[in-house]
Amino acid sequence: MLSHHELATLLLIRDANAPIQSFDSDFLALKRYRLVEMDEGGGDPTLRLTMRGRELLRRLTNDEGDDRSE
Repeated sequence: MLSHHELATLLLIRDANAPIQSFDSDFLALKRYRLVEMDEGGGDPTLRLTMRGRELLRRLTNDEGDDRSE
């Protein structure tokens, strides 16, 4: 289960207009859960969501654009 700090960090990484370069305990926990990863290509390492992280946020925020009728 994610703490509120870890969830806030996950949202910050998702919503950032610029790459985030931070290595705090929240990031390390998110990396351990495989929700974020380092992108080290072409310069300074930056954080980004993994597919698993994007899926978790999609489910939590109900951002699926689901048109299914029941």
